[in-house]
Amino acid sequence: MKQKKYGPLRTVLIYILVYGIVLLAILPQGYLIYTSFLKTSGMVFVPGYSLGSYTNAFDRMGSAIFNTIRIPMMALIIVIIFAIFISYLVVRKRNFFTSLIDSMSMIPYIVPGTVLGIAFITSFNTGVGGSGFLAITGTAFIMVVSLSVRRLPYTIRSSVANLQQISPSIEEAAESLGSSRLNTFFKITVPMMMSGIVSGAILSWVTMISELSTSILLYNVKTRTMTVAIYTEVIRGNYGVAAALSTILTALTVISLLIFMKVSKNGDIAM
Repeated sequence: MKQKKYGPLRTVLIYILVYGIVLLAILPQGYLIYTSFLKTSGMVFVPGYSLGSYTNAFDRMGSAIFNTIRIPMMALIIVIIFAIFISYLVVRKRNFFTSLIDSMSMIPYIVPGTVLGIAFITSFNTGVGGSGFLAITGTAFIMVVSLSVRRLPYTIRSSVANLQQISPSIEEAAESLGSSRLNTFFKITVPMMMSGIVSGAILSWVTMISELSTSILLYNVKTRTMTVAIYTEVIRGNYGVAAALSTILTALTVISLLIFMKVSKNGDIAM
């Protein structure tokens, strides 16, 4: 099949269109980063450049920056553990119940974050049946659980896609040589799944640190994350601090995405 060739003018127009779209996407973020270095006086930008916004961000929002790493990290551990076992059941033990688990695990992916946040508040506000047991509303634990539930599908889908490419005969060979099923799972299956697990985990991590819709309903003063802090600072008119926090979050997200693209370069991610 012959490759279609475009004339010089059409080629130039295509490049202008593509780079124009990319530029439009980058410009707002670039201006935000530029704004974070502007000098401020109270809530007003004044001529000159300064790191004052970053100083204020770390002084006033240091706990929010720490929470943005701490809470998603705890949620990520839960996500990885559940994703490994669910993906194994879905691929290797296919039946009605595992198919149901697979389908149900995707529900948080399609449910809006605000709806999920309200569901968590109403479910865990007074505990199970009003008994006070698991009354975790307003705690860091409910933030961890909500992030785990919301971002679990990313790691599951990645792990499932990876495991589907691994022949069961490798595990069968190990078992025929005397290895127990549990030993085979942890020493052979899980290591072979690792690229899919890591890729999905990084993608889950990126979406966790930038999550707002659920966190804005569940946070308290001690569990505030950067996305919540950015929102509250914008509401208060502290655009310098908000820009500084946004730049820090952007840097963290970009680094995570670069790692994600490096790990998933073989294209073993599927959503």
